Amino acid sequence: MQNNVLARVESKTNALSRAAAFIGVVGMLLIGILTALDVVVLRSMFNSPIRGSNEFLSTIFAVTIAAVLVSGLAERTSLEINFLKSVVGERVAAWLRIFGHTLFLLILGLTAWRVLVYTVNAIELGKITMILQWPMWPFLSAITFFVALCVPVQLVAVLSMIAETLQTNGDSKRARTGARIAMIFCVTAAGSAGLTAVVYYGSLALQPLFLNATTAFSISVFVLLWVLILLFVPVAAALIISALVGAGVLMGYSSALLVLGSETVGLITNQELAVLPLFMIMGAFAGVAGLSADIYRLAHATFCPFRGGLALASIGGCAGFGALTGSSLATVATIGSVAMPEMNKRGYSMELSSGSIAAGGTLGQLVPPSTAVVLYAILVEQSIGQLYIAILIPAALTALLYGAAIVVRVALDPQSAPGRTPFDLREFLQALNGCKSVFLIFGLVIGGIYIGVFTATEAAAVGATLSFLVALQRGKLNRNTFWQVIGETTRSTSMLYFVIIGAMVISFFFGTSGLPQTLLNSLTDLGLSGLSVILLLTGIFIVLGTAMDSFTIMIVTAGLATAIVQSLGYDPIWWGVMMVVLVELGVVTPPFGLNLFVMKSLMPEQGMSVIFRGVMPFLIADLVKIAILVAFPALALWLPALAFSR
Repeated sequence: MQNNVLARVESKTNALSRAAAFIGVVGMLLIGILTALDVVVLRSMFNSPIRGSNEFLSTIFAVTIAAVLVSGLAERTSLEINFLKSVVGERVAAWLRIFGHTLFLLILGLTAWRVLVYTVNAIELGKITMILQWPMWPFLSAITFFVALCVPVQLVAVLSMIAETLQTNGDSKRARTGARIAMIFCVTAAGSAGLTAVVYYGSLALQPLFLNATTAFSISVFVLLWVLILLFVPVAAALIISALVGAGVLMGYSSALLVLGSETVGLITNQELAVLPLFMIMGAFAGVAGLSADIYRLAHATFCPFRGGLALASIGGCAGFGALTGSSLATVATIGSVAMPEMNKRGYSMELSSGSIAAGGTLGQLVPPSTAVVLYAILVEQSIGQLYIAILIPAALTALLYGAAIVVRVALDPQSAPGRTPFDLREFLQALNGCKSVFLIFGLVIGGIYIGVFTATEAAAVGATLSFLVALQRGKLNRNTFWQVIGETTRSTSMLYFVIIGAMVISFFFGTSGLPQTLLNSLTDLGLSGLSVILLLTGIFIVLGTAMDSFTIMIVTAGLATAIVQSLGYDPIWWGVMMVVLVELGVVTPPFGLNLFVMKSLMPEQGMSVIFRGVMPFLIADLVKIAILVAFPALALWLPALAFSR
């Protein structure tokens, strides 16, 4: 007999999470608008900024972030790796996912507990903000409430996953029977608790042995991390579990849990990290405002005189829309939905069409604002603004090389693209006029960072405000589109914040363990030059990219790789550009590049082999680009030196 209790609980949870999402995104938008007014109007025009406005980000804005975490969990947006799904099969993968999410539930409980302890300590110490002298306890209490709320929301998500798995596996009669679901959950929870107890007591028993072989132990923790990730444990949970085991052995579990609480609160209240959700809001409003169609129309009007003009326009459109979204997948999906029908109608080959859009999507992360750049900057403590400026020339180089790949492709195979279309000046000017909003947003955001008017966070607030105003002015905002913006922002923000929390905790462990220096010494002992090490790391990242998504690679490896590269005397800004380029190469590398699967969803009637063939010329262009950036680091370092030396 079907159980309605879980359905009712799930419905109430979803309603609660939607309310939290609304509070979170609207709160972010309002703080963004206030910040934009402060820096553009009050500070620049009247030299009368709002006193302590930057502290809004570490107080009110931080509460909105915590609210968004709840809604993201309700929508099951946790980052997972399904690499072994085809090996173990759908049924086994589903049960492994349930076990992984149960472990995540345990981790969320630990995190909520440690955040509560942190908040109680802060209240006892009477913490206040530096400028406004606001007491921190109301904001920390609200953050604690929302983090604690993540636990029951994740519990409901796990119970729902069990019911869905039972139903999918043919047990539809009893699939939603409360007793059966509860029994399976209890078994899974007991297994998770038992495994946790074994790891805890086992690590304590073997602690003297591990402390005498720190390097081997640190490597084993790194291996444990990848094993958990491959076994469908959410990446955030895998990172935190591995970090707690490692730090617990090296410095004691009480200290490790203290780090978990402080890192969680520290990241939620981090003013620099606020750039991520603000840029996501900017991209979401730009999407509903229809700016992607404007960008593609201008790119088409510009490149129509060339053979393969629509393919070139797709690259240009991806670059333009990437400047508003900071997401590869969103760029492929949005530009692809606009470009594919046009290219099909005009007789372009499926290989050229799919390859140009899938590869062009990587510009979504290479053109600022890029979430991958922000991730790298936060993980290795570098300037977001400098990295945004540094990646401009490599992004332009990417677009040029992709354009060259299209020109060569159509020259070798003229049948892959129709002939030229005469240039229409009137159409070009109309398209140019239609992109005024795009130029204004990008010019203020990146130009403001370049000339030093805005910080990266302030620029993100300005961009979010402008894209909101454009969507409002065009009459594109209604109940449905606003909830679309809320959904997109919530899903991305929740996923990224959880994995960044895990990444920071495990980075703390690796830093404490001394593993980066040990690896560097090992490479030095092999007699490898600095360039050889860079080439070795490049090869490793390319191989990883064939099987893992770019966020996972960046989060797991950024700290270790950057420590090694810096020890060799290379600039971390240049290496940041290299890392973003390398992980983005992975999203278009067969067989598991995510952009390729997004393209497949846009052309379901075509086989993956068509997309694989189509992307090959662009992979060659990417390898040429990597060689150029390694040979000429100044391409990434010249603009930051020019902008930030003044």
